[in-house]
Amino acid sequence: MPKIFAKIIFTFTVLFSQNIGGDWDQGSYDTQLLSFQVNTFSTGYDIPWGMAFLPNGELLVTDISGSLWRVSKNGREKRQIGNSLVVYYKGQGGLLDVQVHPDFERNHLIYLCYSDIQRKNLSHTTVARAVLNDHSLEDFQIIYKAPEQLFTKISRHFGSRIVFDDAGYLYFSIGDRGVRDQAQDITLPNGKIHRIHDDGSIPEDNPFYHQKSAARTIWTYGNRNPQGLAIHPITRNIWESEHGPRGGDELNIIHKGHNYGWPVITYGINYIGTKITDFTHKEGMDQPVWHWTPSIAVCGIQFYSGKAFRPWQNNLLAASLKFERLHRVVIENGEKVDEEIIFNAGSRVRDVEVGPGGLIYVALEDPGRIVRLSPL
Repeated sequence: MPKIFAKIIFTFTVLFSQNIGGDWDQGSYDTQLLSFQVNTFSTGYDIPWGMAFLPNGELLVTDISGSLWRVSKNGREKRQIGNSLVVYYKGQGGLLDVQVHPDFERNHLIYLCYSDIQRKNLSHTTVARAVLNDHSLEDFQIIYKAPEQLFTKISRHFGSRIVFDDAGYLYFSIGDRGVRDQAQDITLPNGKIHRIHDDGSIPEDNPFYHQKSAARTIWTYGNRNPQGLAIHPITRNIWESEHGPRGGDELNIIHKGHNYGWPVITYGINYIGTKITDFTHKEGMDQPVWHWTPSIAVCGIQFYSGKAFRPWQNNLLAASLKFERLHRVVIENGEKVDEEIIFNAGSRVRDVEVGPGGLIYVALEDPGRIVRLSPL
């Protein structure tokens, strides 16, 4: 069936289902360890890019087109949060990730990662924070912005995931912005994971803080386009997923000052089939915990820690854009020991989060919506 007609039929089904109170993303799925059901939770997005739960169980959702939404605990009410963000909504750019401050109940701070826009449609990744007051943002403050001379017209590889560690440091990712060699240049922010304080100040124990001309926010480098960051529930290590080219999607444990090799080493090739490099290993460059070759276009990741899906405890959930599915990856002692495709969504899977009661929420594209997984 041509895509346009399929989308028209899908839209009609959405409208009809909303009118009668039904669901269209529903069904039961059997996996190796348990069975679960899928139900539609929230609809009406262009592309839901990032999700974060508030302490009261409500869900924040970023739409790549620039809107930020606050969704009720039952998903029945969705209200747009007013903001003054002007994002570069083009290609892979737009309003990207959202994260809630660990002490949100006291300070009401949320954090946003987005492709910022400068004169003549030049863009780069920016991180900001603001106080969430009901359905508006107050005291908006940019806490990381690349030097203006690094803004370009390239509309890809913004990276843009955010995570807090247990000490309250904020980590965020920036892709290589389509200029691969910049991932190895520590004077530039591109192709890196960065670490800052929650107010944007730079920790003095960052690995290159005291190195002349280096970008002091850098925590790791040699990362192509990282769009997943998550904390392991037991070890508390930060794990990262990043898009490879044609092959070589990576899953990494992020260590201070380490070099993850892009583009000097990779398991991928150019999209036209030519070589990028002759090397998959090199001294001083970390090997991935796992690489998906061929590429699955890995995106958001999250470790499962909850009671609803107990057999999946401490497993990694990984979103696949290319193959439109959700993976469950079994990790033992820092290594991948098993993997299962648990949900064939039929839509690009952009992000995954674990919500109240240990239920799993998945952000899907075309049309943009959030579905909820609950055990049978």
